[in-house]
Amino acid sequence: MFNDPEIQSWINEHGLATSMNFIVYGDMVQEEADLLVKGVIVQSASNDLTNNFAVFYDPINEEQARAWDTFQGTSLTFVFAGTIKDDQMIVETIQDGLRFLRYKYDYLGHKISGSYV
Repeated sequence: MFNDPEIQSWINEHGLATSMNFIVYGDMVQEEADLLVKGVIVQSASNDLTNNFAVFYDPINEEQARAWDTFQGTSLTFVFAGTIKDDQMIVETIQDGLRFLRYKYDYLGHKISGSYV
């Protein structure tokens, strides 16, 4: 995901990108991911956070789950341009959305990535 050209342009422009990683124990569909995105947009706008973010959600099949010693479900990652001042608020917004959608999940943490150059 950090090889994505748009993410790389954010890193070049802002110096860093921040990702928040979740594993969702179920098969998310586009409409559910869109709902989470809308919640993050509302919270970002009301708290003067960056509007530049991307969402990656990828299914984890049985073979991948065995290889990664985890369970089947969906890998969900939100990537933000720059650093996030109040990342806990964003995490709580996503967690609230996942609970609303009745998914079990684990928050795997956040990571700050810089330029590879």
